[in-house]
Amino acid sequence: MKIYLGVLAALVLVLAIGFTSVSQLEKTAGQMVVGFDRLDRAIAVGNWDVAREGVDKARNIWSRHKKWWAVVIDHQEIDNIDMAFARITKYIGMQDRAMASGELAVLRQMLEHIPEKERVSLQNIF
Repeated sequence: MKIYLGVLAALVLVLAIGFTSVSQLEKTAGQMVVGFDRLDRAIAVGNWDVAREGVDKARNIWSRHKKWWAVVIDHQEIDNIDMAFARITKYIGMQDRAMASGELAVLRQMLEHIPEKERVSLQNIF
């Protein structure tokens, strides 16, 4: 009977950690993405100072949470996000609207997709 209780306790602990980590991924991804609409408008009208500030703000949030994300998700995803930030920063510096806007869309998709991908669901299990 003690074995069953131990296994049950371990299962509950693993599930709790899983749900908590997905919740934190969603929260931090939301913090980064919240300014992307303003950033996208700034890129569209060519307001490069506002665009630069927006990307710097998102990158600072990313820098604070990056180490924690590396514990929970695949390191390739971390590298992809880092590369997207590097590309969008360069495109904004070069004042390239099309490339900056496209890279922002890619970055948004990556940040929104990762918590969804890590969520415990039948689709992700099978």
